[in-house]
Amino acid sequence: MTPLVLVLGTADWDAAIATNQHHVTAALARQWPVVFTEGAGTRTLRPSDARRVLRRLRVAPSLTGRRVPAGVEVVTPRLVPHHAPSTRALNGRLLHRQVRRWTTHPGPRLLWTYTPFTYGLEAHADRTVYHLVDLLHENPGVHRRRLLAAERALRADLALATSPAVEDHLRAQGFPVTRCLPNVCDVDLFTAARERGAPRGTTVVFAGTLAPHKVDLPLLLDLAVALRGVGRLRLAGPVTDPAHEVWRRLVRAGAEVVGTLPAPDLAAELATAAVGIVPYRVSPLTVGVSPLKTYEYLAAGLPVVSTPLPAIAPVPGAVFVRERGGFVAQVLDLLRADDPGRPARVARHARGQDWETRGRELRETARTLLTGP
Repeated sequence: MTPLVLVLGTADWDAAIATNQHHVTAALARQWPVVFTEGAGTRTLRPSDARRVLRRLRVAPSLTGRRVPAGVEVVTPRLVPHHAPSTRALNGRLLHRQVRRWTTHPGPRLLWTYTPFTYGLEAHADRTVYHLVDLLHENPGVHRRRLLAAERALRADLALATSPAVEDHLRAQGFPVTRCLPNVCDVDLFTAARERGAPRGTTVVFAGTLAPHKVDLPLLLDLAVALRGVGRLRLAGPVTDPAHEVWRRLVRAGAEVVGTLPAPDLAAELATAAVGIVPYRVSPLTVGVSPLKTYEYLAAGLPVVSTPLPAIAPVPGAVFVRERGGFVAQVLDLLRADDPGRPARVARHARGQDWETRGRELRETARTLLTGP
């Protein structure tokens, strides 16, 4: 019998930025049918989540934007958006009912979960993979104690991490079999845009979610001021807190907030830029991140300047890890250096760090799990 895979996500299928769980779902679906269940949330409900909750209450939620690959069924769960003892029984019944296609599948069943709140679905699985792409318990608004307890209670045959810090956390939580697989990107898309040979300017670009708890906004402001008359700063991604006072100052300083770009448009944006930046705050949350934007920048031929995140290692001539005090100076040094051969040299470091290669690896991992003892 053909296996059926259930992916428990933490994001909507139509999330503004495609994440690890979207790519992994597509990769697994090239081999087996997959049911992708959109996230029911891991944090305390906030007023800004109202639109998402209302969408879930519609009789037939419509999917727009991101293409659903062949072999993937997207389930929008209707649950109480709160993980607590008071909601556990109800949410468990609701979730089990909504993924009944998987729980009653007569063949092998693989559970691939990005959330520890599984409501016992692993009891129906022949094998379970817990894929942790962030230190979820460090996110703002998350009930830390409940989430950590849910992780300790989860019985997984394999726990995957996207950074060494996340793998260390999984081991500390008691997962006996762990493996570290850093995030990768769609290298071919960014390489093709680079090879079209569009003229490069003096743009410094950040691509990713513009969240104040992750991104060092004062550092971006310092950079925007320093770039006056030298280059420009472009910020491509969703803004999670548009009321934050630093945004107005950034715009006045000359930064351009262009919003979320579709992947082909982002590739074109990077192909004309000069430097890619990872200006993350160093915090208990970000020590576990593995920014896939690093490989997007490299594939586009951009040298990368990052704050000192444990998952980003310096690479001579390509990746520059700088403390906050030297970050802006390093960006300016790269802008001043006229080196036409740099894009091709930098791009070599992205080879093999693509979802095509990672997809084959993940399918082989799943196959080994399903056929092993």
